[in-house]
Amino acid sequence: AIGATGDERRGARGVQERRFCFDTMVTTEETKAMFMSTSSDGTDASMESETMAFHKASKGDACSESETSETTSVDNDLRRMVNESHFTRAQDAEHLINLQRKMISPKKLEDKERESVQRIMLSLSESLKSQKREAGPRISLKDEFKLDRAPACRSKGPSDYELKFTKVLRNPTAPQLYEHALKYEEDTTSIISSGALATLSGAKTGRSPKDKRIVWEEKSSQDIWWCENDGENSASPNIAMDEESFSLNRETAIDYLKSRNRVYVVDGFAGWDTEHRIKIRVICAKPYHALFISNLLVTPSESELKEFDHDQIDFTVINAGQFPCNRFIGYMTSSTSIDVNFKKKEMVILGTMYAGEMKKGIFTIMNYLMPKKGVLSLHSGCNIGSSGVTLFFGLSGTGKTTLSTESARKLIGDDEHCWDDKGVFNIEGGCYAKCIGLKEDREPEIFSAIHFGTVLENVVFDADKRKVDFDDGSITENTRAAYPIEHIANAKIPCVGPHPTNIIMLCCDAFGVLPPVSRLTLSQALYYFISGYTAKVAGTEVGVTEPQATFSACFGSAFIVWHPLKYASLLAEKMAANGANAWLINTGWTSGSYGTGHRIKLSHTRAIVDAVHSGELLNAKYATTPTFGLNVPTSCTGVPENILDPRNTWKDVQGYDRKLLDLAERFRRNFDVVCSSTDKFCAKTKLLLE
Repeated sequence: AIGATGDERRGARGVQERRFCFDTMVTTEETKAMFMSTSSDGTDASMESETMAFHKASKGDACSESETSETTSVDNDLRRMVNESHFTRAQDAEHLINLQRKMISPKKLEDKERESVQRIMLSLSESLKSQKREAGPRISLKDEFKLDRAPACRSKGPSDYELKFTKVLRNPTAPQLYEHALKYEEDTTSIISSGALATLSGAKTGRSPKDKRIVWEEKSSQDIWWCENDGENSASPNIAMDEESFSLNRETAIDYLKSRNRVYVVDGFAGWDTEHRIKIRVICAKPYHALFISNLLVTPSESELKEFDHDQIDFTVINAGQFPCNRFIGYMTSSTSIDVNFKKKEMVILGTMYAGEMKKGIFTIMNYLMPKKGVLSLHSGCNIGSSGVTLFFGLSGTGKTTLSTESARKLIGDDEHCWDDKGVFNIEGGCYAKCIGLKEDREPEIFSAIHFGTVLENVVFDADKRKVDFDDGSITENTRAAYPIEHIANAKIPCVGPHPTNIIMLCCDAFGVLPPVSRLTLSQALYYFISGYTAKVAGTEVGVTEPQATFSACFGSAFIVWHPLKYASLLAEKMAANGANAWLINTGWTSGSYGTGHRIKLSHTRAIVDAVHSGELLNAKYATTPTFGLNVPTSCTGVPENILDPRNTWKDVQGYDRKLLDLAERFRRNFDVVCSSTDKFCAKTKLLLE
């Protein structure tokens, strides 16, 4: 064997491994005969009989008593041979794959189960139906179940769409979507070192609020706070479009989706509260979009999933973001359009692959439906601890996700919530955290949540080691991580809680004149809620490259549908009824404005939040600031006293005074604009405004 060739050495080794004792050896022919003893249906004969046959061969008369010392090694050789030489039960390669992946055959379904699958396929076909056709397309579900349904059409003769089966994957799992993303979108998808799925959203790396439209129709038109001048110089985000333009965009989206080789459908809930949650269906063509929305919706149980019939779905999101809208269609101002139709209960996305449009579109829907039921929908984070529930109001980049996610308190949610007569509940089933500059030591909960199942959008990573550089904003400052809330170790599931004890309104003051913390009266809380002052943070919206002072009513004007006073009146009622404390916390600049000063340290902001939760600030001494009349504590554990009054941090005190008056004038002008169209609102809301 030493002087033999490679093939001869492998052959000699094979013979040695089949030796049971010095004088007895089972030949290759005998071994094959033993292993090939199978039943007529292709399955192996009894394992016990095979084992006994081998032991009989290995312990035959040929083995002498002097060789009993070899018994242990002989048995080990025997066991290794049995394990290594077992033949597969598969008849061919396809059968082998089917054995590995347990799949339900239509033939094995009971009549009741078959009817359920048929009902699901009919529901999916209806969701993909053209408005000009009497029936939807043929549906193929998991390649096993087919809805062979010839769609009726008003036009003469069949089309290619009528002949084609639309392959639908309904509520696919994360492993399935990983496989599809890597197989069908290999150029833009990678698995990074932590196991998360890194992907790109294309040209749009943020929301496109100026391309959002709401269909004007008689039933809902009186409820909606419509913008003026097509969105120019208007505080309202709700630009109207007509039903015909919506139908044209919907037809474009449906035709695009039916042209794809596969379509993903995700059914889930918006809202954890079983009384107020709504059924959402999302139809998309990108695996990463399906994984994203699977993470962000509340996952239904198997029994609940069976109830998602087409006529029972509260809203359908049709995402054909890879395909542009037709600019010749009315109300279109770019290749992007996000259209909401409350009458038809549908939303259409064209011309943007940024996944956040689905999330915020569903939030817009909840912002319309919930206040109709007397439920307050809020752009807020929420956590719970020994001191009770705290709501964190704020726009992207103010620290809402960071401050609501901390190890000492359980996370109810990081971004979208509702407040009803029982307490609060999360709208979402996951989180969509900004991760530019993410550090494990500063935000360990979010850092640890980024593993298998997480979607990383537009991050930069090392090509070889696949390690993410969270500090690199080469693609965009708006890098994002979308993960199920279960990825947060201390999440409170189900994501519901009692009435809030504290309400924290976060702002990122680019002027550097607001104090790090102020205690608000009820009237001040409503004023700041209606104003929603902050700074747009770079990358959150297309075209924003540096912080800009802005006002966003209710800390989320891009997503509200009713007039801000509708939400403010609900907030006033719930705060007064439950005695919630209100605080204004500035996470923006100190020691000067943007460009000369610096951001308030996160450690100082965390210390302030801790003081709110411990009750320290309820008993603190306060001083009143000029102009805004804010009540500012004179001391706070963990925070330098000199920064509590921002005027003390400026070298140019007169410059501070000018900036303060400038900001106050901006507040006044904004409030006048927001509240200029209150004639159609109820007398109670008018009284609140006064």
